[in-house]
Amino acid sequence: MVLEHAAVIIAEVVVTTVEAQNLTSGAGAHIHALRAAEGAGVPQNWEAALDLLRLSAEQGFSPAQAELAALAGQWDLSRAIESGLPDPAEDWARLRKLIRVEDWSRAPPKRIVSARPRIAAVPGFASAELCQWVISRVRGKLSPAQVFDPETGGTRRESVRNNSQCYLLRDESDFLLCFLRARMASIMELPVSWMEVPMVLHYAPGEQFLPHVDFLDVNSPGLAADVAQRGQRVVTFLVSLNDEYEGGETEFTELKRQWKGARGSGLFFWNVEPDGTPDHRTRHAGLPPISGEKWLLSQWVRARPMSR
Repeated sequence: MVLEHAAVIIAEVVVTTVEAQNLTSGAGAHIHALRAAEGAGVPQNWEAALDLLRLSAEQGFSPAQAELAALAGQWDLSRAIESGLPDPAEDWARLRKLIRVEDWSRAPPKRIVSARPRIAAVPGFASAELCQWVISRVRGKLSPAQVFDPETGGTRRESVRNNSQCYLLRDESDFLLCFLRARMASIMELPVSWMEVPMVLHYAPGEQFLPHVDFLDVNSPGLAADVAQRGQRVVTFLVSLNDEYEGGETEFTELKRQWKGARGSGLFFWNVEPDGTPDHRTRHAGLPPISGEKWLLSQWVRARPMSR
């Protein structure tokens, strides 16, 4: 069965996608649903994307079932599916009808924290359930955090940071993350296509990231090559995923100001001046938690569309 909103997107996918995934496969339908959600290779269309998500759920793909349940507000069902509930007897069409795109994509208002450098807080950016959902994506997948190698443009471990991280690659993405990125895009007034792969950061007691900047120094050959290819890293958006820890603030060292958001709050700052000049006043540090563990969602944004 081809669903109403998805018909055009399905046709577009089959025409434009090399080695298109079989839409009779739950996993394949899920991939195409995510593409439609973010406009990756096909026209961006939330309603069509959700129709494809329903199709994936009906074909028994459990990640799609968990996402559909969560988007419909059925968090207990979503968690049960995530925990391995076999063959849930659910009317996926009914859940699909409960989902309101406008509610999920609506962004809360921002509050200007600093005009120079440009920093804004976003209280209530994400619900507690949504924060826990993101944390659950990466449990057991963390690896030592790395930094850019200024000579090669690759990454390497450095003593300036000893926390851990996990990238949320496109093949591991999901609808809830897509909506979070759409909210970020609305608040920043920048398109999702300019966003890097998001990542989750984890800090155990004593772990930290010493003072640093997020813009890329074009005086270093490896970073200059990266900027030439992908554009400058112009914005950093952070989402606090929990608040059960002491210490662990994000400190802007030049401003002598700290931020420690409540669970679900956001903070974003421009790493460059309005003319694109790197803004050294955005130098910041991830201070170590004294007790408990700290979880953050980190999203960097470039000055041009990222390759897809």
